[in-house]
Amino acid sequence: MKRLFWEELYTRDELLWGPRPDYTLVEYAHIIPKGHVLDVGIGEGRNALFFAQKGFTVEGVDISKKAVEKCRAWARKTHLHIKVTVGDLRKIKITPNKYSLIIAAWVLNFFKQKEIETTIIKIKQGLHIDGFVYCIAFSPRDPSYKRNKQTLKIIEKNTFYSRKRRSFMHYFTRSEILSLFRDFKVISCMEGIVLDTSHGDKPHYHGIVDYLGKK
Repeated sequence: MKRLFWEELYTRDELLWGPRPDYTLVEYAHIIPKGHVLDVGIGEGRNALFFAQKGFTVEGVDISKKAVEKCRAWARKTHLHIKVTVGDLRKIKITPNKYSLIIAAWVLNFFKQKEIETTIIKIKQGLHIDGFVYCIAFSPRDPSYKRNKQTLKIIEKNTFYSRKRRSFMHYFTRSEILSLFRDFKVISCMEGIVLDTSHGDKPHYHGIVDYLGKK
């Protein structure tokens, strides 16, 4: 199952995604209105704990029980409070009009198109007026796109299915992200190649789309 794949990854690496919050969140944190933050792929909590440290009320969910355990341990160690639960983003309910910020970092890639659209509707509804959404995801410029194109089954445009992971892998373009959030004000939207030194044995590159929008 997809859950088992993530349990193995989070068990293997001390901090799978590294300790640093995403750059865009750090850069624009000062414009996010104080209130509730929801991280819908919280992992070990690097983005969520950044906002907890700034005085936000933070909630998070992740499909991996091991990730949630590690997030709770990190919060205790740093004397920060967050509410974090195990759950599948496709199935959870998001309280409408509640959040100042909803974070979807490196999570929407693992859904097929219909699931992405349904999830984004829930995210939009969960934000109050003037709330923000942050999304960062892999793009077709990522090296894995070429590998997957050669070895995996294409089920939709820029979407593959991996039997090994039992999950989908979708690659976002900048225009696709802007279309999905076309009713939002664009604060920042970047597409490019970035050097990743946060995890793995060696520094490596990723193709990404990085988006911050305001409702």
